[in-house]
Amino acid sequence: MSEEYPYNGRLSRWEEIAPGLAIVGVQSTDQPFPFEAGQYATLGLLGPEGKLVQRPMSVSSSSDRLDEYEFFIRLVEGGAFTTLLWERKVGDAINIKGPKGRFLLQDDERRCLFVASGTGLAPFMSMIETLRDRGQTRQITLLHGASYDHDLAWREHLTALEETGEFPLRYVATISRPQASPSWNGCTGRVETILESQLEAHDLDASNATLYLCGNPEMITAVDEIATRRGFAPEQIRKELYWPKGREH
Repeated sequence: MSEEYPYNGRLSRWEEIAPGLAIVGVQSTDQPFPFEAGQYATLGLLGPEGKLVQRPMSVSSSSDRLDEYEFFIRLVEGGAFTTLLWERKVGDAINIKGPKGRFLLQDDERRCLFVASGTGLAPFMSMIETLRDRGQTRQITLLHGASYDHDLAWREHLTALEETGEFPLRYVATISRPQASPSWNGCTGRVETILESQLEAHDLDASNATLYLCGNPEMITAVDEIATRRGFAPEQIRKELYWPKGREH
């Protein structure tokens, strides 16, 4: 790799959640940049041709912590950026810049329904942890869908928050391939398939809730259609597509 590019960060943490799925920490070696919970940063690595390959990644850590930026990243087979990232190790250089994005908690006093698929959980973790760091609360119901139970990052942490009552969170996880997780006894199916039952179970409707959606575009389209049919106005359906259709990471 060329040493000429002025990298401004380093990989500080790598927690393998499952094969090809990791929580990654990045420290800035320049002046850290402030960000709002829900925003994303752009990570970059030099490719084999010496060009910087960059991808936007939502920050999953609290916006009150600038000593390390945390990300939830999946290895995409053949993906230009993630293939490079999985070749790196803690301590290696990486580029980071930011922040961007308008996927922010709205100050509308409504209850929040977070709907995430896969690594789309990242901005919601930032929102929850930022609220906790500031001693603030919002009434939050979080639906997280993944293929397998071992892909459900932060499940123990989120379950503990709900059970202890430390934070007003209702956490519901669902997996779409339960046959591969024989010990699983929670919800099954893609996250959009449990949406309507969860709206009813938690007494959420267009009169009292704002929906926040982050994940694959098919999920977002499906949830948007269901919510619109149930009377949610466009401004009550906040969307962050984790990648455009056809885009590889």
